[in-house]
Amino acid sequence: MAELTISAPLLLGSEGAYTFDQLSAPGATDALEVKSLKYHTLAYTITAIDTNVVLRAEGSLDNTSWFNLDGGNNDVTVSSNMTDAFVFTGNLSYIRGNFVSESGGTGGKVSFVYSGAV
Repeated sequence: MAELTISAPLLLGSEGAYTFDQLSAPGATDALEVKSLKYHTLAYTITAIDTNVVLRAEGSLDNTSWFNLDGGNNDVTVSSNMTDAFVFTGNLSYIRGNFVSESGGTGGKVSFVYSGAV
């Protein structure tokens, strides 16, 4: 798993935003180290969806144990091609996107882009 470090604050839409490799099957992105940042935005774009995909934003303190960043431990089910974002405020060491599952076929593609700020 690649480990990347962001050493300066990033703003959404800036050249510093990090784009993860696109996922074409369920699985998690690489981990991104975000220790110096407090405000996190993990945008996702779904393309070529069949019926639906289930997504989750995950955080970690040690890059080994991962937890859902949704306070209610809920995943997001998406049933159309779209772009949206997970937004989280708090201290994390690492963040990643997780393409949890897909229904109705195997054509869905998920792209995650991260931006954070101090």
